Amino acid sequence: MKQIFAFRHIAATAMLLAGIGAALVGAEFSGGSADTLHVGLLALGFPKLANSYCSGLCSPARKKVSEYLPVPHFLGGPKRIILMRHADKSIDSEDEDLSEAGWARAKQLVAYIPETFGRPDIIMAASQSKHSDRSFETVKPLAESLGLEIQDYFKNDEFADLVDEIFNDPDYKNKTVVICWHHGKLPAMAALLGAPAGSYPDPWPAGAYNLVLDLQYDPFSGTPPKVTRVTEPF
Repeated sequence: MKQIFAFRHIAATAMLLAGIGAALVGAEFSGGSADTLHVGLLALGFPKLANSYCSGLCSPARKKVSEYLPVPHFLGGPKRIILMRHADKSIDSEDEDLSEAGWARAKQLVAYIPETFGRPDIIMAASQSKHSDRSFETVKPLAESLGLEIQDYFKNDEFADLVDEIFNDPDYKNKTVVICWHHGKLPAMAALLGAPAGSYPDPWPAGAYNLVLDLQYDPFSGTPPKVTRVTEPF
């Protein structure tokens, strides 16, 4: 009961602060209570709870990249994260697979990723769906060449949960992780991963399939990563 009361207290306080903030800036919380609580939790200093709560609940208009604060990782985490979009898609909007050019790019990544960033320890992709298998298909040749299983149990909209796992599961400690996702979520993912504003494109260019973010961390502290934009030469 105490826990329930505490949560209600936090929620009520968060909504109050959000309402005050809205009045001060003349904003309208058109997305409803989910958006209001999200902003309030951020104001109270609970970014992880706010990001997790809002995932899949807040209206698209409220899910601004600036609202996704870095997930704390005081004890460190991976040493390197390679964040990338899936390879080229077909001009046919009904086609959930890579295009011919996309498959060619996926095959080139087999040599390019290890040679450029070092051998990955973990490969992650957005889960396959009726709309797209492209993230999985992009890293499939790479994973097969390295004998790794693709971790694809997070849906496209569950990227905040993915980041939470990366920074809280000791299996990722001091590892090199490749993350292949859909471009609409990449700026928010970069923000959650601690990339400073301006170090990643926002929005991610719709026609860019060769842009990669290289995030290098101190795996034993919670300091922000050094971020480098890399362009695949193919």
